[in-house]
Amino acid sequence: MSHTEGLPGLGSSKYPLLSDPESEVDEDDVEDTSEQILYTASFDELAENNLQYDTIIWMSISLLLVLAWGVGIIMLLYLPFKRYVLQKDISSRKLHVTPTQIVYKVSRPSYIPFWGDTTIEKQVPLSLVIDIIIEQGCLQSVYGIHTLRIESIAHGKAAPVDELLVQGVSKPGLLRKVIITEAAKVQEVGASLKPPALIGEGESMVRMTSLTEGPAVLLRSPSKSLKITASPHHTPADRRGVIPGDILLNKLEEVTKSVKKIEFLIEKSQASLEGS
Repeated sequence: MSHTEGLPGLGSSKYPLLSDPESEVDEDDVEDTSEQILYTASFDELAENNLQYDTIIWMSISLLLVLAWGVGIIMLLYLPFKRYVLQKDISSRKLHVTPTQIVYKVSRPSYIPFWGDTTIEKQVPLSLVIDIIIEQGCLQSVYGIHTLRIESIAHGKAAPVDELLVQGVSKPGLLRKVIITEAAKVQEVGASLKPPALIGEGESMVRMTSLTEGPAVLLRSPSKSLKITASPHHTPADRRGVIPGDILLNKLEEVTKSVKKIEFLIEKSQASLEGS
């Protein structure tokens, strides 16, 4: 079961978010992050519920695998160390929202004993965020925890969409609204900085946009053709090897005239031969 939680109200100023006791920023986080931190998510309120939820999931899988060559028994014996790792994982989770990106950090011991600590850090640029989904399963609803899934455009990966999954965050609706607000600002600034369409030499174009953000109206000189490159992914027709219709008709007319001239010369030569 998944749903989108209702978003609570958020003030027009972003600074009250930092003054919230549940969203205070640690000094170590400020040193690690060069940018201003607008919002810090909290995992402390639901830490115990999150630990119990993961423990029940692990025990359920272990009991199902008890008859599978004793694998379930091994998993049950591993449970105390598993809980210890989960406690360290949940207590070290940090999620910050800056003006340009989302930063998620977690540090925990390795699931293999005596293999040291594992540190995970993920950064999601706000300009690439395309969707934020709040999910809650049936068992999660019992413990009041949610899973926040942040989808963004992936670069350098086979999958077109990259996902950041965060479980057990407090006030996921508020976090979702903060991310959407800041991502909209970043994407709006990026859209305004895009270069205008390229216009061919000797051509004129006037773009008029209505106050209601209606469709743009293009005016051009009737005696000259217009070439516009709206995006770097699209090239003009002549560069792709596609012949426009007007040029094709002109070529056909020239070929027809050449054929008629050749027929006239042939008839004239035949007439001269018959007369001789």
